[in-house]
Amino acid sequence: MRRVGDDVVDLDEPAIAASHLSARFVARVCAEPELEALAAAADRKRRLWSLFAAKEAAYKAVARGEPAPPFAHRRFVVSGDLESVRYGEQSLSLRVSIDGACVHAVVWSGALQPIAEAGRVHPLETPGAAARRLLESCLGGDGLEVVRPARPGSWDGFGPPVVLRAGRPLDITVSLSHDGRFAGFAASSP
Repeated sequence: MRRVGDDVVDLDEPAIAASHLSARFVARVCAEPELEALAAAADRKRRLWSLFAAKEAAYKAVARGEPAPPFAHRRFVVSGDLESVRYGEQSLSLRVSIDGACVHAVVWSGALQPIAEAGRVHPLETPGAAARRLLESCLGGDGLEVVRPARPGSWDGFGPPVVLRAGRPLDITVSLSHDGRFAGFAASSP
């Protein structure tokens, strides 16, 4: 199974404004090698939230298996060059994009990079609808539907998103994310 995950962080969200200054939060999120890179970073806030988004994206990719492992940020170790994430014996490729206040992390297994995009949530749409809109427009939109099937035992009772065309699942793996003013997606190439 191809693994894909993504996560978006809005750097201007008030809830995260000073998190990079909290030793307790940093220690909960960062593994030992990441702490050194964070301490040396020119912009600690951007570096911390890039690491955080990478770990969240990696968890989404790893959690596609049954059963999903418990999530502990420190168990996901991001390389110093922000090009991979390691979880146990698994290694996933990573791409982190920062556009203004939007951090978008995308992880994947295999050689082919997924298609991915992040953008603003329009004032009249929900964040989840914005993520679906971005995905559907990149995939061609017509007749597509994104659903999350029931998955008993998951944190919210639903599994990862699935893309349907005319009621039939497409052979692609997708991830959706949103935070504050931004939403995003990643999808294995159809």
